[in-house]
Amino acid sequence: MSQSQLKTNDHRSLTFVLIALVGITLIYQLRPFLDDAQFAWISVPSYSIIPGTLVVFATVLAIKLKRMNHYQAKAYFLFAIGVACWFVAEQLWAAYDHVWEGEPFPSEADAFYIAAYPFLFAFLMISLKPARKSISKNVLFFAIALSAAFLIPSFSITFSDMEGELPFDTAVALAYPIASSVLLVPAIIGIMFLFKLETNYSWMLMLFGFISYIIADTFFLFVIVDGSYYDGHPTDLVYLYSFLLFIFSLSNRLKSINEKTDSRQTIFYSEKIKFETIGKFGVPLTLVIVSMVVIISMIHSVYFEDEETFSLQNFMLGIVALLGVFIVLIVTINKNLTKLVHMRTEELQEQKNNLENLVEEKTHELLKQERLSAIGELSGRLAHDLRNPLSVMKMSVDLLAQQPADKKISDPDVVKRIDLIDKSITRISHQVDDVLGYVRNSPLKLSTLSVHDLLKTSIDKINVPSNVEIIISDKDTSINCDPVKIDAVFINLIVNSIQAMPDSGGQININISENKDNVKLEFSDSGDGIPEHIIDKIFEPLFTTKQKGTGLGLASCKNIIEQHQGIISVKNNPTTFTIEMPKLLTQEVKIETP
Repeated sequence: MSQSQLKTNDHRSLTFVLIALVGITLIYQLRPFLDDAQFAWISVPSYSIIPGTLVVFATVLAIKLKRMNHYQAKAYFLFAIGVACWFVAEQLWAAYDHVWEGEPFPSEADAFYIAAYPFLFAFLMISLKPARKSISKNVLFFAIALSAAFLIPSFSITFSDMEGELPFDTAVALAYPIASSVLLVPAIIGIMFLFKLETNYSWMLMLFGFISYIIADTFFLFVIVDGSYYDGHPTDLVYLYSFLLFIFSLSNRLKSINEKTDSRQTIFYSEKIKFETIGKFGVPLTLVIVSMVVIISMIHSVYFEDEETFSLQNFMLGIVALLGVFIVLIVTINKNLTKLVHMRTEELQEQKNNLENLVEEKTHELLKQERLSAIGELSGRLAHDLRNPLSVMKMSVDLLAQQPADKKISDPDVVKRIDLIDKSITRISHQVDDVLGYVRNSPLKLSTLSVHDLLKTSIDKINVPSNVEIIISDKDTSINCDPVKIDAVFINLIVNSIQAMPDSGGQININISENKDNVKLEFSDSGDGIPEHIIDKIFEPLFTTKQKGTGLGLASCKNIIEQHQGIISVKNNPTTFTIEMPKLLTQEVKIETP
């Protein structure tokens, strides 16, 4: 299934979630118009069918994961046991309330309610295991502190209300706020990770279900203590909201259980930066639930509080509560804006790096195409340039064939023809070498050698005129390079300098300098210099001012130096070619071939 299909399914699921929440809310709004016996036909089925469905979904998912030998199977078995305890407790509560007509405390229902908490806590802890290394001390401290903020008033009110009761009864009553607060810690950590790491839609619904249930637990405790609870109270709706969120979470997980996409199979977290889940699903869902609860609470206050209790003050308190909820949401989102900006920055940086890699790949492709284009253009030029020396060679051979048989090789005419043939062969060889040097970009064969020795070896291969003096500085150093390719660069630069000299000759100075990591070579000559209007073009392929040049010599030099992770540049007054390259290559150089 594609990512777009997954997103479409999540959006469709969210729509069904909202329809279910609004539907059960509208059904419960019949409460003001029905007496207790009549409303029992709504509340009893609601608290039987919905929790029962939850138990079925949890059990089926746990069994399927077990058959797949999935590592999440254990966690979901624990969750199934926990919600089964809830289901039994709800049925016992309904039996006491509507059949046995008694509400003892503590009862068997309390035993099952409290028994559910350890299983659900274990489920959350196992679920958070993949993100355990990312849980900082600050995150843990914040979760514990917020949980304590729920625990302290709940514990205090419960303890005061149970004053004078039996110790066992008091212990059971206090177990509720303590268990809820302990369960709240991993739930808060999970919620905080919704803003930090990528999470799937199913896990988001699961966390929202836990938060809803814990909030319902807390407020149920308050309304029981002050005696304002009645069947159909808004707190009952929040419990049902949590059950529905759990059901849709499990349903979504069941649909994706056979998919092999990692983002659907992992327990829920990855390091990829993505805010789609919390932004597209979490915030709207939170606003809908909170708005419905606050509005319904105000409506129920109007219908169920008598004139002595209900007043404009109570109504204003409801408005303030509604505004308070939205303020809390705004503050929470605002606190995460810094993190959001930081994470978006990292995301943009990642996209920038990907774009740079893409540009680099496209650049290499363009270079390949440029070389292929250059080869095509060069073919035409070579055909023209090679025709002249080949014609000279053919004519010389024909003339030699016409010479008398008794003529010796030392005869001036023969020597002249042989000399022409030799020069033509040299010219052809030079042109072919230039082409091969530019086109054939072979891998480097590195050796560590003296710069002085490399220069002297190159000079020995050149026919240096007697009126040209080459001076090498006394400074010497060793470099890690391909001696054959560097030799070609040195020969090309020195030959170019010689050809730039006037007939009277001149001087070529080669200066060697170094720093900690790099070596610098400067080839200066006393020639006429390079015209300023073409100095920026001399390293371009096929650009030449010589009648017999290929225009590839300096382009090949540039390629070779860049292969060695160096740079080559030129300046006038005097004409100086500068090479800067590392003494030791730090990484393998990528070789691009056309």
